[in-house]
Formats: sequence, structure tokens, C-alpha cells
Amino acid sequence: MKLKLTVLLMVLAMILPGLLPAAEIITEEDMIKKVVVEEDFIQTANNFLILFDSSNSMKRQYQKGSPESRYEVAKTILKEKLVRLPDLGYNAGLYLFTPYSEVYPMGPLDKGNFAQAMDSLPAEPRGPTFLARGLRSIEPKLQGLSGKTVVYIFSDGTYSKLGDFKEPEDYTQALAEKYNVCFYLIGSPQDNRAQKRLEDMAKANSCSRVIPFEKFIENPEYITGALYTVKATERIETITESKIVGLKIDSIRYAFGSAKIDMEYLNEVDALGSFLQKNPAAYVLLEGYTDNTGTEEYNLQLSLRRAESVATYLKEKYMITDDRIVMNYYGAINPAASNATAEGRRMNRRVEVAVGGL
Repeated sequence: MKLKLTVLLMVLAMILPGLLPAAEIITEEDMIKKVVVEEDFIQTANNFLILFDSSNSMKRQYQKGSPESRYEVAKTILKEKLVRLPDLGYNAGLYLFTPYSEVYPMGPLDKGNFAQAMDSLPAEPRGPTFLARGLRSIEPKLQGLSGKTVVYIFSDGTYSKLGDFKEPEDYTQALAEKYNVCFYLIGSPQDNRAQKRLEDMAKANSCSRVIPFEKFIENPEYITGALYTVKATERIETITESKIVGLKIDSIRYAFGSAKIDMEYLNEVDALGSFLQKNPAAYVLLEGYTDNTGTEEYNLQLSLRRAESVATYLKEKYMITDDRIVMNYYGAINPAASNATAEGRRMNRRVEVAVGGL
């Protein structure tokens, strides 16, 4: 899939024929005329740590008939995306757990050095998968960090047991209780037992999640979405018409405490579903938000359920497949309006939608 992601909440030039008034096109020329600058971004994490699997389990082909292994594809995508992050002052670390070794020590992100560290990874995956030891070994790296840390873990849910080490899910749970950390489990388990292990590891807290390897590769927004999002108040004025490459949909807003799509917004979602049906190369990014009422844990869960409500509608009514839907959820961060008023809080209870890929 050719990846072209729309900047959220664009003010666009023309209405797409055949769709409802809320749906507006995005043109290729429009997109290249505006480059998002640093001030457009909201940082959603302060640090990231990659626990990379270079064991035998990564030798599997990325796709049937593909000459590239999952190991090769994952290295390429990580390098391309992470070295292009906006300069928001991230700390970063890169570690192998097969066996455990330090490739890029946790510290300020230097993109050139990080790229060199990626290039220094083993040429071929080999050896056992000491996942539990890797998880235990990263705790000292987390101890000195401030703010939120995202830990990307590449795993197929299997691992090699070693000595008196606990189960991997025991370590993710313990680390989540002690540190401000979110786990992104990236992999494609081969059986139900391995799938359950990844799901159990992701139960550490509300911001942790399992991402199928294929979705991670096809939609690298799963990488960047954990680290930053775009300010809701930014707007772009377009000045020309060109090839259609996306669709802009107004934010879908929700009642207090609800994840049910209100009737008044069904036209928006129907316009989105119709567009995706007519443009099979397109994909959609859904970002869920809440107002600032409630705890962080509750709001993360609620913002996830709001994004899921749109995804479920698209899948059930328009048969849009999982690989064309990317979901991120952020709770109360990135407010569209002030939470000091009832109207502002209403504006913040939303799912933002962006379409790209044409």
C-alpha cells in the first residue's frame, strides 16, 4: 500500500461529487504545499525504547512469496520512520533480547547515530528468544527517565525459558506499576497460546496494545502515533485542485461518558465508509479523545472505545477490512477547545478522522 497520510483537520477546497456535504477531498498538490512544522505537533511520549527480536522466529517471510523476512522489513520500517521524527526532544534506546545487548544506549535521540545503530543490527536473525530476560533488563533504563516512555517489543508470543525468570506478562505488569510506560507488542503469533501471551502482556495498562505485524508494516502510523499527534487547532487553506488522494471528515463528537455514535454524525461516518468502498487503496486513521473529566486510565479506555465504535461501524456496514483502519487513542490530551466550559468539553469528546493512501 502506498502510504500517504493526510494532515488532520484540513480546510479543503471542494466537495467530492456523490458524497455528503461533510466530506471534502484532499488533493496531492494541496498536501505538498503545506509541510507541518514543529509547532503543529503535540508530543504524546517523552521517550521510546525498542526491544528488538533478532532470533530465529524473525526469519519468517514477511508475506508468502516475499524475498524479505520479517526481520529485514521491520528494520527498514523502523529506520525510515524513527529517523524522521520531529525534533521534540525524545530520549531513545535500542536493545536486542536475543541475546540481550545494548545497540543504542538510552539517551537523547541523535538521528544520525540512531540510523547507524539500526545499520549495525545483525545481518541475519538467529538464536533463541530470551524475551523475559530482555524485559527484566530494561528496568534500569526506565529508572532515570521522566515523562512517558513507549516500549516497542517485537515478539511472536513465543520465547525461550531461562532459569528462574518469570513469565513475560509478569514483567510488563510490574514495570507498568512502577513506571509511566506503555507497551506496543508487535508480532504475528502462530497459535492461540502465543496470541494470549501477547494479549496478557498488553494488559499491563490501558495505553498498552497488541499490533499485528502486518498492520504495523502497512501502517507505520502505529509507530509515530504513540509519540506525537497533530494539534487539533491547526488549519490549512488550499489554493488548487489536483488528483484526489484523500478525504476530510469533520470530527465525530460524543455524549458525556459515551462511545456510541450519535445519530447526527452517522452521515459523516457513512460518507467515510462510501469513500473507502469506492477507493480500495485508501485507508483511514481514527484518533479517539475525551474531555478532562475522569482519571487518565478511564479516559484512555473511553477514547479507545470511541475509536473502536467508528471502526466497527465501517467494518460491519461497509466491509472495510482491519488492514485499512489505524486506531490511536489519547484520552484527554490535545484538546480541541477549553475544558473550562461545557461547550469546550463537548468539542473535546471526539474521534478525529484522516484518510490517505491514494
